[in-house]
Parts: sequence; C-alpha cells; structure tokens
Amino acid sequence: MKNLKWLETTKNYFYQNDGRDLYDIVYLVLSLNKMSYIAFLKRASEGYGCSPSEGCGYSLDQNWDVPEDFNEVSFMFGDYESSAISPQKFVELMSFLSRSYVKEYQDDEGLVRIYLTRLQERYQPFC
Repeated sequence: MKNLKWLETTKNYFYQNDGRDLYDIVYLVLSLNKMSYIAFLKRASEGYGCSPSEGCGYSLDQNWDVPEDFNEVSFMFGDYESSAISPQKFVELMSFLSRSYVKEYQDDEGLVRIYLTRLQERYQPFC
C-alpha cells in the first residue's frame, strides 16, 4: 500500500464540501489495497463506480441499467443510498483529489492528467 498521507490531507475539504462518502470510499479502496488511485481514476473516467466491499460503493453512468438516465453519482453504505452528488461535483472533487495525489506522486502526473481529462470530458454535459 502506498502512503495515504496525501489522501488524509484532503479529508477536511471533502467532509466540508459534500464529499464525505467519496472520501470514505477512496480511503477504503486504497487502505484495503483493492486498487491504486490511478486505477480508481481510470475506472471513473470510463464511467464505472466502485464497490470496495459488500454494501459499500458508488455508481456512475455505466453502472446504471439505462446509462442515458444518469443524473447523479449515488453512494451506498449498507443496504440503502446514503447520499448523492451531481456529476459536476464529482468531477470537482476528483480534480481536487488528483491534485493532492500528484503533489505526492509526481511521476504519475501524466496518467492522472489523461484520466482526469477523460473524466471531465465524459461529464462535461453536466458541468
């Protein structure tokens, strides 16, 4: 597992800006070594959410039965939807998170930029 100090420094920002559930999922994914941040960002840029454990995760357009009806990023903790944010807010939070990641792992900046651009382009109609 990589050092997560870069992620922990973003916690207050996420908790104060409607990103608590996203932060908690990213933290769970990375702390359990389910995937790297780059893989997490890549999946998001392809429109797929993530479920690091049973009853815990979030969904993006490709997780929806009818992707064309996608209008919010839904978070699940337990057997119910715990919160939802707009695709625009999701992109903003992922951009903030990516900047923090790149400060710690500068060698990954190129990949982060590619996937973040794809994410922004994918959800541009919502922004």
